[in-house]
Amino acid sequence: MFSNLLVPLDGSRLAESVLPVVRRMAELMPCAVKLLHVIEKRPPSNIHGDTHLQDAVGAERYIAAIAEKLRGWGLTVSSHVHEVPQGDVPKCIAEHAEELEQDLIVLCTHGSGGVMRFVFGTNAEQVLTHGRTPVLLVKADQYGRAPAFGPQSILALLDRTPESAPVLTACTELANISGAKLHLLYVVPTFGSISPREAPAGVLTPRATRLVLQMEAEETSARARKEVEGLLSRGIEAGGEVQRGEAIQAVGGTAHKTGADMLALATRGLAGLGAFWENDLVPRIASEYDGVLLLFPTMKE
Repeated sequence: MFSNLLVPLDGSRLAESVLPVVRRMAELMPCAVKLLHVIEKRPPSNIHGDTHLQDAVGAERYIAAIAEKLRGWGLTVSSHVHEVPQGDVPKCIAEHAEELEQDLIVLCTHGSGGVMRFVFGTNAEQVLTHGRTPVLLVKADQYGRAPAFGPQSILALLDRTPESAPVLTACTELANISGAKLHLLYVVPTFGSISPREAPAGVLTPRATRLVLQMEAEETSARARKEVEGLLSRGIEAGGEVQRGEAIQAVGGTAHKTGADMLALATRGLAGLGAFWENDLVPRIASEYDGVLLLFPTMKE
């Protein structure tokens, strides 16, 4: 499933909070870990309360110390410091993931907050914007502590589009090797909760729209039952459901109900205002959900 994990680090304890999750992923799968630091143009002196790495020499020393720690855990580790100063660090991370043939980027979620976060998105969200590599987001508190990760319960948010296929595949394999419970969640909107993109057609043909949504819910329920039966036949503890209405509310309620410590979904990979206008769920979920997020960027239009 995932065999090469890219772990960008900026020298802060917040960024390092992903390391226990990286260790656990490597225990579950034969993963090679590549540590990455990108030299930033005009870097601040401090980042998230820690001294910011200023030059390649300091970055190499720092990355080497982290690599030695991970090797002590039994991990296979290599490292890379991008020495040419970059103004767009998230874009550089996304490009390195593709150039170095990494198949999962592991990041800590943290941002500037307030209006700046809303307009520009966190670095993690911008990595999704620029790249096609799946991203594992680990949410840490202000002290650089991340919640324990099993995974013990995985929640997969799916729909009937092809973009959900890699989500289901990854969650199935991860549940199979970890022994985690897997819960499939489909959300079909009601007439009152259709997306902004679909709203104009719905307003013009409300009766037809309601009928189409009802048919969608019935067909999705049949699909969910079939997928759960397939998971159970493989010995995976699984369940599934179809909910109607707002996806963000359905995800929050189901994550709480199932005790999910991992949530997986596909995302259009839009940050900041773009995510707001496209009704993208990731920024809203990331701000409210405390578990690990596994995100699969869809192809950009």
